[in-house]
Amino acid sequence: MDNTLILNDILGYIKTVDQLDNFLAEIENVLAGLFKIKNKSIDQILDKTAGKSTAGTIKRLAEQNKIIPSDYPSLEKILTGLKKDLKKIKILKISLAIDPSQEQIDHIFDWVLENLGKGIILDIDKDESILGGAIISFGGTYKDLSLRRTIEEIFQTKKGEIMNFAKS
Repeated sequence: MDNTLILNDILGYIKTVDQLDNFLAEIENVLAGLFKIKNKSIDQILDKTAGKSTAGTIKRLAEQNKIIPSDYPSLEKILTGLKKDLKKIKILKISLAIDPSQEQIDHIFDWVLENLGKGIILDIDKDESILGGAIISFGGTYKDLSLRRTIEEIFQTKKGEIMNFAKS
């Protein structure tokens, strides 16, 4: 069973860790529904346990793998595999001084997609202490591009000049 096409589809609209967590929670709801709800079609279970977007994705996944509406074990196997694949997604952590708008998140995600490729989602947090710029961590690499760091470096390198200026 191949989740590649659906995984690529999912990675088109899941851009952040929060969105991934919500999607995985809905998959968990569907898996729980497969055990709780008997004598219902997969479509009926999806209508009760998942949001519209997630239900649509799972329906496409079931169709792609030719799962009949009452084949709970096959759907369970596919969803478990999808969860495993989704947990392998790489995460680019970004700290910003602001809460970014959805437009800003989309812009950052598009840049990441264009420059780093698919299979990467964003984990964005707000840290007002950085003042501006960003702190980025990805794949074991850390880069502080914050305004706070820049100001601290200026004060370190120009300490003598600043002290002379303050004394005059």
